Amino acid sequence: MVDLNKLKTAKDWMEKLANGINPLTSEPVKEDDIVNNVHISRCLFFVREMLEKIEPSETVPTRIRRKPFWMTVSEAEKIVISDSCGIVQFTRIVNEAIPAGMRPLSVATVIKWLRNNGYLYEAEKDDKHITNLPTEKGIKLGITVKTQLNFEGKEFQKVFYDVSAQRVMLSNIESIALSK
Repeated sequence: MVDLNKLKTAKDWMEKLANGINPLTSEPVKEDDIVNNVHISRCLFFVREMLEKIEPSETVPTRIRRKPFWMTVSEAEKIVISDSCGIVQFTRIVNEAIPAGMRPLSVATVIKWLRNNGYLYEAEKDDKHITNLPTEKGIKLGITVKTQLNFEGKEFQKVFYDVSAQRVMLSNIESIALSK
C-alpha cells in the first residue's frame, strides 16, 4: 500500500530533479551537480514514469492511521540474519517482516536504543556533523567501523553490525520499539 501524498511528492521531486531543479528550493542545481549527468537524469525520468504507473488501487488513503511499530521477540527470532550490515539494511530487514498498516521501525529509534544501552556514542565528525561510533561494549558485541569510498571517491566511515550484534538487537526488539 502506498500513501497518496508521499506518491505525489515523490513524482514531483523526481520530475524536478530530472529537470535539474532542487525540489526543496525550486532553484536550478549547479552545472556540475550529479543530477545533471545525462545517465542520472534519464534514470530519474524513468523512475518518475514508473511512479505514474502505480494504480490507485495499490494506494492507501492518507486518513488511515498506521499502527505504531511493534514486534515480539518470537516474531523477531524468525527473521533471517546472514551477514554483517549497516543499520539502514538492518531496519529494512526488520521492516520486511511487519504487517501492512504498521509504521516501520526507524533507524533513529534503533540508534537511540544502542546509545542508551552503551553500544554507541555520538562523536563529532567535523564542525557540522556528528556520527555514531561503537563503544568498547559495542565492539565486543560485534559493531565495527570500516572506511569506505563514496561516489565522489572521498573516504567515510560506516558502522557495521555483525550477526551477533543483529541478534542482540532482535532479542531486544520490544525494548527498542518502546524507546521512541
